[in-house]
Amino acid sequence: MGTALTPVDSYVEQLLQQMSMNEESKCTITDAQGNDITFTMKLLRIENQKYYYELTVAETLALAKRYKENGVTLFAKYPRFAHAYFNQAAKCLLSWAPIEQLDPAIEGAATVEEMRSLLETLYLNIAACLIKQDRYDEVLHVLRYTDHQEAPSVKATYRKALAQFKTKQFAEALATLERIEYANSKECATLHKQIIQSRQQEDSKYNSMVKKMFA
Repeated sequence: MGTALTPVDSYVEQLLQQMSMNEESKCTITDAQGNDITFTMKLLRIENQKYYYELTVAETLALAKRYKENGVTLFAKYPRFAHAYFNQAAKCLLSWAPIEQLDPAIEGAATVEEMRSLLETLYLNIAACLIKQDRYDEVLHVLRYTDHQEAPSVKATYRKALAQFKTKQFAEALATLERIEYANSKECATLHKQIIQSRQQEDSKYNSMVKKMFA
C-alpha cells in the first residue's frame, strides 16, 4: 500500500482499502479509453499496519517523504494521482501539528526543520496540482502561509499571484509579485506584464460601460 505509481495500481489500492479481512470481491476498473479491467481480489492478511497516531516522528517523516517522491514521479503524466500522494504526505506531517511545538531536544532539531521544510514543499506541490485543475480559490487557501513570511519563495509567489490573477484580483496579484524581486524571474515578470494589461482592459471595459449608461 502507498507504492502505486500507475493509475491502475492506485485504483487497486483504493479498492483494497474498502475491503474487510477474508472478503472476496469482483472488481472492475475502466481506463481512460473506456476499456474494462475485471479481476477478483481476496484480502487474506494485513501486515505491519500502523495508524498515523502510532508512528514516531521519524517514521512519520520517512512515510511523508516516500509519498512526496511518489507524487513527484506521477506529476508529469498523472497529476491527479500525484495530488493524492501530496495530500497524504501533508496529512502525515500535520498529524504532528503544530510542528513548531515539537521539542528539538527530543526529536532532533534537524528532523523538526526537515518536517517544516517538507510541509512547505508539499503545499507548493499541492498548489501546482490545483492550478492544473483550475481550482484557483483553493490555491490561495493552500498558499496563505506565505502571508506571514518575510521572504516568500519565488515559486510560492508566482503560484499565488497567478491564482489571484485568474480570479481577477489584479491589485492583490501585483502586490504579491512586488514582495519579491519579480523582474529577476522570467515567469514572474511575464505574469506582471499580463496582469497590467488585463487590468487596463478591464478598466477600459468598465469606463466604456459607464459612458453608455450615462450617455
